[in-house]
Amino acid sequence: MVKAIILVMLQQQTVEESDKIRKIQGIVDGYPVFGHYDYVAFVDMPGLEKVGQIADKIQKLGFVRYVETLIER
Repeated sequence: MVKAIILVMLQQQTVEESDKIRKIQGIVDGYPVFGHYDYVAFVDMPGLEKVGQIADKIQKLGFVRYVETLIER
């Protein structure tokens, strides 16, 4: 299993919509945060390709500006 953290930067005024991120299959936890990023999603998937697919799904949400993925080794 690959554990990853996906850091998400949202468009302004869209924190309410961030709950949609947590509903994506493969995300085991997630919550809004303060600082450079607005949301943190925790992922636990069988391979790197699946983690990338989840990051792509998040990026394609209309209210997301940027994502950065951190992989645990």
